[in-house]
Amino acid sequence: MKEKTCLALFSGGLDSMLAIKVMEAQGIKVIVLNFNTGFFFKNYKEIDGVLKYIKPTLPGIEVNVIDIRNDFFETLKAPAYGYGSNMNPCIDCKILMLTKAKALMSVYDAGFVITGEVLGQRPMTQNERAIKIIQKRCGLEGYLIRPLSAKLLDETEPEKLGWVDRNKLLDINGRGRKRQYELAKEFNIPEEYIQQPAGGCILTEEAYSKRLRDFLPDLSTEPEDRNLELKLLSVGRQFRKDKVKFIIGRNETDNKFLLRFKGLSEYSVFEPAEEIAGPVVITRNAISDDIKKFLAEATAAYSDGKDMESMDIIITNGNTMSKLTVKPGVKSELTKLRVDI
Repeated sequence: MKEKTCLALFSGGLDSMLAIKVMEAQGIKVIVLNFNTGFFFKNYKEIDGVLKYIKPTLPGIEVNVIDIRNDFFETLKAPAYGYGSNMNPCIDCKILMLTKAKALMSVYDAGFVITGEVLGQRPMTQNERAIKIIQKRCGLEGYLIRPLSAKLLDETEPEKLGWVDRNKLLDINGRGRKRQYELAKEFNIPEEYIQQPAGGCILTEEAYSKRLRDFLPDLSTEPEDRNLELKLLSVGRQFRKDKVKFIIGRNETDNKFLLRFKGLSEYSVFEPAEEIAGPVVITRNAISDDIKKFLAEATAAYSDGKDMESMDIIITNGNTMSKLTVKPGVKSELTKLRVDI
């Protein structure tokens, strides 16, 4: 019966988990929707991270990952309601997800939609003005419940119809987390999950947003290529010299990731030739000999051989390998070219 079934937006955070638990306590079946925008939450760099988090804490819950990467990318380029403090189009993002959820109500025979939003917790989307805009634009007026703050908001149709007991909903307000922690203990959610919230969308991060803003005009129009490029934005140090974007690995984890591009014809990969610890450097652009020499010097500058008179750098592009002997560049000069500081 649709009056006993709802769809829940789930990001991986404690609040949305609690909202689900509150509805389950009323005997309502909850079907989880996790929307993949291509931009993961800070604590979950891959979608599998969210799913692994859900399963131990919400046993028996049906989880559906909905791919909205293409739609979200179009929204990101020109959000109707603008960005937050960085590249986060929060209002437009919420409208997009809830519009998708509304379209799925008939698919799952659900009577309404819930979210884990808390009134006053996030300045851009969780205030009364934004809430009303979002509800109207997504077409869920009267059928969108925020269980953690419902008593502070207008009564919804499921409450009026008796599908949901309003008295068993909550009136949490503001940025404090005390009541959520207390509620989590009541629902026997393990401490390790209570202390690990979703961490916020990566688009709210200043450094990542600077990288994205710089690279947005150059992103591929092919969805899979674009998704790969977006992952690269969260790796290493990011630079631009003239029109050439390049990435320098910061540590072993970065370097291992960047080495995945070795042998791909679209990328040039730079590494120290000697047995000297150093970064992996990559660029996707078609590069001139001058830029190739410059990137070899940058590779040497961030290696343990930065004080040597000269170093050999191996350059791999597809199946072609070459070697350049260069003098290490100057880090302070390279720093001026960073797009993320």
